[in-house]
Amino acid sequence: MAHAHVPQPHLGVRATDRAAGVLLGAAVGDALGVPYEFQATLRDDQQPRMIGGGLGPYEPGEYSDDTQMQVCIAEIAATGTDLRTPEALDQIAANFQRWLSGGATDVGAQTRSVLNGALRAGGKQGAALLESARRYTADHHHSAGNGSLMRTGVVALAHLGDPAAMAEAATAVSALTHPDPDCADACVLWCSGIRTAVLHGTFDGVRAGLDLLPAERRGVWSKRLDEAETNPPHHFANNGWVVHALQAAWSAITRTAVPELSPSEHRFPAQHFGLALEGAVRAGTDTDTVAAIAGALLGARWGCSGIPLEWQQAVHGWPGLTGADLVRLAVRTAKGGRDDAQGWPSAPRMSIGGHRGFAIPHPHDPGVVMGNLALAQDAEPVPVEAVVSLCRTGADPILSGTDVEHVRVWLVDSEGENANLHYVLDQAARQVLRLRQEGKRVLLHCLAGQSRTPAVAAVYSHLATGTDSQTALNDLRRVLTSGWHLEAHPEMHDAVHELTAGDAGGTQQAGPVVAATEPTTAGPAPVHRTAPGERDRVHAEQRQEELDLGPDEEPERQREVLKEKGAASRVRGMMLGLALGDTLGTARGKLPADGALRAGVSTQLACFTVEGTIRAWVRGGHKGICDPPSVVWHAYCRWAAVQGLEVERMRQRWAHGDEAWPDGWLARVPMLAERRGSAPATVAALSRTERGNMGMPTTSRGCHALTRTLPVAVVGAAHGSAQSVQLAREIAALTHGDRAAQSAAAHAAVLVSHCLTSTPETHHSRSGERSQVRQALIDGIHALPDADPDLTAAEHDQLITALQQAEAQPADAGRLAKLAPDATAPSALLGGLYVAASFPDRAQVTVALRFAAGAPDGDSVACMAGALLGAAHGVEALPVDLISRHELAWVLDTLARDLVTELTDSPSGDGFGGGWDPQWWGRYPGG
Repeated sequence: MAHAHVPQPHLGVRATDRAAGVLLGAAVGDALGVPYEFQATLRDDQQPRMIGGGLGPYEPGEYSDDTQMQVCIAEIAATGTDLRTPEALDQIAANFQRWLSGGATDVGAQTRSVLNGALRAGGKQGAALLESARRYTADHHHSAGNGSLMRTGVVALAHLGDPAAMAEAATAVSALTHPDPDCADACVLWCSGIRTAVLHGTFDGVRAGLDLLPAERRGVWSKRLDEAETNPPHHFANNGWVVHALQAAWSAITRTAVPELSPSEHRFPAQHFGLALEGAVRAGTDTDTVAAIAGALLGARWGCSGIPLEWQQAVHGWPGLTGADLVRLAVRTAKGGRDDAQGWPSAPRMSIGGHRGFAIPHPHDPGVVMGNLALAQDAEPVPVEAVVSLCRTGADPILSGTDVEHVRVWLVDSEGENANLHYVLDQAARQVLRLRQEGKRVLLHCLAGQSRTPAVAAVYSHLATGTDSQTALNDLRRVLTSGWHLEAHPEMHDAVHELTAGDAGGTQQAGPVVAATEPTTAGPAPVHRTAPGERDRVHAEQRQEELDLGPDEEPERQREVLKEKGAASRVRGMMLGLALGDTLGTARGKLPADGALRAGVSTQLACFTVEGTIRAWVRGGHKGICDPPSVVWHAYCRWAAVQGLEVERMRQRWAHGDEAWPDGWLARVPMLAERRGSAPATVAALSRTERGNMGMPTTSRGCHALTRTLPVAVVGAAHGSAQSVQLAREIAALTHGDRAAQSAAAHAAVLVSHCLTSTPETHHSRSGERSQVRQALIDGIHALPDADPDLTAAEHDQLITALQQAEAQPADAGRLAKLAPDATAPSALLGGLYVAASFPDRAQVTVALRFAAGAPDGDSVACMAGALLGAAHGVEALPVDLISRHELAWVLDTLARDLVTELTDSPSGDGFGGGWDPQWWGRYPGG
């Protein structure tokens, strides 16, 4: 039965990088394992090398049948064909036969027998191959070889959007030669692992794939995975059997530690790719197959950018493919058989973007020519023997009519889009060094030659001559008169300094090093920095005039904004930005390279703020009357109960009869029961008999009054700033009695609300070249006097000052520390405002949050900054690799969508009629 083709999900830059690593990673593992096939376990002092030989014999870097057969599948998958259809299986079977007759350097016994049997049978090639495989399996007791698992990686790429379809395809393609249930199950599990690694950047998909297996087989495979995680790869010596092959690969991956990032010591998380592959090869016996299996999943996790360039350069094989060809097949498969709008990865040449070619000798080594893509595509020949490309170059030879060595480096000229930035810069610079040591003249280029090129050139200077990074960058900037945009990329700029903090050989060196936390500018052009005290002396009225606070345009458009396209993305961005800021701030910006990211207490409480707000609106719709702060107070009590605080007293207070309490779906989320930091004022308030209110002043002015109240901004987007101000003040007062804390919470809600309702179109005519984020913050500050009758002149002036300082002195750590000196709500407000205005571009969100994390109370400042930037740019601007690892990401995403739905569409109806979602009341009971 033919299946309709399932559209592929949109892949961001990082996910595309990971998809590109699947075939390439498999081929690299295959070629690394070839020399050691059917040899004994390697000793610790034996280093696997891509030296060729083996059973072929093979050339150094040449892959074997493991990758050759996967290429047969990839050629079909790259057209966007549904691999489950008979037509696709016919084409794959035909490719297998073509390979067997004209390209196979090695063939497994079972695969050869099945292919020969199908050839004798004739008829439709797919059906003939399936039947031949069934006969072989029926006639042979041992028919669960690893021959289908080794080639299955590309099947996952063909069905990224639908795990069920992926499992069907994995089973169908496996059955062409290996229909045994163990083979099918192994392919499903490994495809699940690759799919999750590509989409989310984790290894979690292998175990998640258990749910895709027949129920009666899940237990045995769970135990097999447990065994793999407990024992070293060589424990699974019978790795020609598909089960041991999978276990050996999984053991190598899970039992190899991921290095911590230490650029100056040449340690990078992406080195896990090579270390784990070496572990797979060391297991012995069927080394190329086990390493190919492991390489596909490792490539999916670490991406093309995480694979050593030395191996990328060497790998090749039937039918005359290189590493770049394997990347092309993988990316086209992942994108449903299509190229992107620029024609990549299939186009012979890429657009040069209007640039004119230039060639400038490196100031520390004239044998390195720095240029741009236009130079490489110029009709005039470039006198070099090697080219290192730091951008997409097209499928044609890089220099027409010239046979040069071409090193392609996956390096993206956009903030936050390089998952392995330090590693890639280091690898690229070392390739330049290798080529120069071989006596080759090298062209080093990117698209414009203004950011990536000088970054790699500076690291090369350090490796080749020991030049410190600051001197190297200064010298490069002096000669690169065609343009300089490296300072517009703080991550890349900082990475250069971090990589060169030690000796060229990797040890620490003395000498001046620019700290990684010292961004040079927040935008693409140099910023004039006003003297520290100058702005502070300007009168408040003058500041407001300088900020061009024109008439407020909030009312009617704001009330309808949540119904507009993209509104859900903004609210999701606000919630997830808040959470990422909380996590990064708690970790002081230093997150583990892998594993789940823990939510902070601010994030937990914000979840219950949203749930309480939804319940309040449900109650108001059905009962006709509701006090939202009371319903939110009840939500905080549920949080306290799941945390194990005052459980019995709260149950006696809130439970009715024998009903379960705490109720609602949020109370059943395990991560919300975990202690994630302290919120002393909130906990103390919840321990009291009665909730706080604005008539009960106390000295509590901590940051949680603001951070947990931020979701109230969505109410402001739906109903106007005045309502969000009142609601934010009352919710903050539930636990924090200090007026300044309540004001900060209210003003934060207004600023976030304006970010939610801001668009480039609405501000373009008013602000000229001013960024959307800064204009939204200006509008929010201007709206405050009308929205908040309790606003003081001093509070208004502080906000204006913080915004102006961000424009005059952006990303200044000392200024941030002065604005946000402690863990109070006013500090969180001013610090978050300053950070968001310092990094207003959507590509700078990760940089902004890491900078915010350096504040004295980094989690609260980063919470505020993340909410502002996420609200302005939408969830698409947030780093996917971090969101995918956050333990509460799905909870926050669900709550954000549900809040928008409740405020715009009343799914449970109201007192006059039922709604369209009969389950809504059960999820958010308003009784």
